[in-house]
Amino acid sequence: MLPTVSRNVRLYFRLQITQLRALIEYRADFWIGIAGAALQQCAGLVFISALFSQIPEVQGWTVWNVAILYGLVIIPTGFVELFCDGPWRLRADINQGNFDRVLVRPLSPALQQATAFTSIHGLGQVGLGAVVLSIGLSRSAVQWEWWSIPFLLVVLVCAATINGAMNFVVNMTGFWEPSTASAFPTMVVSMREFAKFPLDLYGIVLKVVVTLILPFAFVSYFPTLLLLDRGGRWQLLGLACPAVAALVVLATSWLWRRGLDRYQGVGH
Repeated sequence: MLPTVSRNVRLYFRLQITQLRALIEYRADFWIGIAGAALQQCAGLVFISALFSQIPEVQGWTVWNVAILYGLVIIPTGFVELFCDGPWRLRADINQGNFDRVLVRPLSPALQQATAFTSIHGLGQVGLGAVVLSIGLSRSAVQWEWWSIPFLLVVLVCAATINGAMNFVVNMTGFWEPSTASAFPTMVVSMREFAKFPLDLYGIVLKVVVTLILPFAFVSYFPTLLLLDRGGRWQLLGLACPAVAALVVLATSWLWRRGLDRYQGVGH
């Protein structure tokens, strides 16, 4: 078991590094992609700045507190685009029959699909997110403890895991409905945008959706509550990030196996 996992991890990073090297060969596209991703996220930051220039606080959240949420969302999103953007090609591969080639190779189909594509835009999001998160943490009343930095690192890893697994889940619908024109995956993943703001602003239905159904609240909101030492008992849910990430991965693995069992390939 362990040798297989170790081999897959080595192959995963080797395949991704190969793709990144290929992207770097085109220097102009490389820098334009990074700048474009950063500018795209800056549009959201401009909105937040404009809002808080008129209203000092929203439900007790300052602009710097929201900056923490924003950074915790876009950093793992950037890492997923860099290292696990392949699921977004799954529907097209199934529709066009290219997924057959994945199944006949002596490698894990999930590993091959995860590394099928990488987006250099993710580097721009990681860089901007790191800046925004650092500023937000330095300007907020964070209760720094010995565990704070390790906790942040664990949260970022778990958030990237949740985002990557969710990318698989929404695109695995292609095993049941292989049309490439479906807007469902984009619609579901766009719910991640709600994690950039406090859940206090939303109604009960939306809170349930982004906590229990699409657990993006564990990417930013609950960890931030714990860092700021606010929210009473709710802040303890920030400690549940690893457990939530593990549950999402298990659910994704189960659904992936069901999808593979259903897939019939071209000609059927």
